[in-house]
Amino acid sequence: MRYGLEIFNMGVFKRSIFLLIMFQLISWSVFGISYFFNQDAWIDIIYVNPNIASEGGWVSTFLFIFINNSIICILIVVGNLFVRFGVITPGLMILLIQAVIIGWLAGQNGFEVPFVSVKEANLQFLKVGLWETIAYVLACSITLPKSLHIADTFPAKQWTTVRKFKDIKLSLIENIVMITCIMFLLSAAVIETIFIMG
Repeated sequence: MRYGLEIFNMGVFKRSIFLLIMFQLISWSVFGISYFFNQDAWIDIIYVNPNIASEGGWVSTFLFIFINNSIICILIVVGNLFVRFGVITPGLMILLIQAVIIGWLAGQNGFEVPFVSVKEANLQFLKVGLWETIAYVLACSITLPKSLHIADTFPAKQWTTVRKFKDIKLSLIENIVMITCIMFLLSAAVIETIFIMG
C-alpha cells in the first residue's frame, strides 16, 4: 500500500507519464487478448467509409466528439475529487475501464468504422485515438492527489483527510497541464472529425 501511495506524491509530469504508460500497457494487453479471441473479425473485412460515423456536418460531428470525450474527462475529475480509498479513486477506475474498453473494442474490430487490418488499427490509434487518451490521463493526473475525502480502507472506517472544495489549489504547472489537457481534447476532436468527414 505504501508503494502504491507514491503515485500521489509524484510531480504532475512524472505522474502523467506513469499513468500514460500504465494506460497503454493495459490497453494494448487487452487488445492482444481480444484479438486472440476474435480473429474472425479481421478476416474478409469490407471497407466502410468513415463518414457513416458523422453526426451531420463538420461542426456537429466535432461537437459530438468533443463533448463525449469531455464527459469522460469530467467523470474522471469528479471521481478523483470526490473520494479516495487507499490508492483507489473512482476517477482512476474510470481511466482503467476506458483502457480496457478501448483495447477490447479495438481487438474485436468493434468500432463503428471497422479497420481493414491490424496494422491500420494501430496506425489509426496513433493518428486519432492517442490524443484523447492523453487527455484522459492528464485529467486524471492533475486531480488524483486532490480528493476531498480520503480513507485508508474500503469501505471507509474513518476519513483520514477531509477537505472542502475551496481548499483545492492548482499550482502553475498543474494549470499548464490542465490547459494542455483541454488542447488535447480539442485536437482529438479536430483530428477525428477530419478522419470521419474526409
